[in-house]
Amino acid sequence: MRWVVMVGLIVLASARLAAHDFWLAATPWDPGPQVTISANLGEIFPVATDRVVAEGVDRWRMLGPGGEVHLDAALRNDGRVLTADVQLPAPGAYLATMTIRPNLTRMHGPLFNSYLVEEGLDWVLAARREAGVLERPATERFTRYAKVAVRNGFGSGAHLTRAVGLPAEFVPTTDPTIVRPGQLITFQLLADNRPVAGAVVTGRSSQGGHPVMGRTDETGHVTLPIDRPGAWLVRTVHMKTGAQASVPDVEWDSYWATFAFHTAND
Repeated sequence: MRWVVMVGLIVLASARLAAHDFWLAATPWDPGPQVTISANLGEIFPVATDRVVAEGVDRWRMLGPGGEVHLDAALRNDGRVLTADVQLPAPGAYLATMTIRPNLTRMHGPLFNSYLVEEGLDWVLAARREAGVLERPATERFTRYAKVAVRNGFGSGAHLTRAVGLPAEFVPTTDPTIVRPGQLITFQLLADNRPVAGAVVTGRSSQGGHPVMGRTDETGHVTLPIDRPGAWLVRTVHMKTGAQASVPDVEWDSYWATFAFHTAND
């Protein structure tokens, strides 16, 4: 069963850098032959509140109707964000992806527990409770994975609905660049190319207002209502034990995944 839920979220105050979302955006969202891709870090989309540095980028790519787009423009700092100007070789839809290198953090137990509640990571909280370590600090490694879809005129967008092999990624079942306000959009959440069930997924609009939220079903799918025009960010946190992730020196390994897109223009 795919859940469609619309709720307001209480954002917990946290000094943790990991609690800030990382996303890619486009200027303009409906580009011509050239688009500027920006990498952003902030507490609430679409406002960037923290600095992203080029040294933290592990890999970034651009995929179009004809396959991989050669990226000859270097990433540059523009205030808090990283940007790059990309030439789009043909009409159609394009997908940019970026991975930020892993970071390690150690958190006080109560703060870590609040973070787990906020992200809907019930099984992690239950495991800590069962082990009797709710009050103990937790060590977490987190890695960020971002995607953004843009459209340059008419052309194929079929490649947007295919996985690109990120360790954690949202894969839309339809081209998100043609979604209009008032419609629904379904994403599948994958981690290590396998569906993730039971993950809390949040959609935030650039127009503000209450976010929309749902949980992935047993096949990793979640359906969200796109009730406002403009840019949208779909995001989640997936977590494993350090042993499951083959990272024995940390307790928890988390995957922060986002997908940004803009509703279709009339």
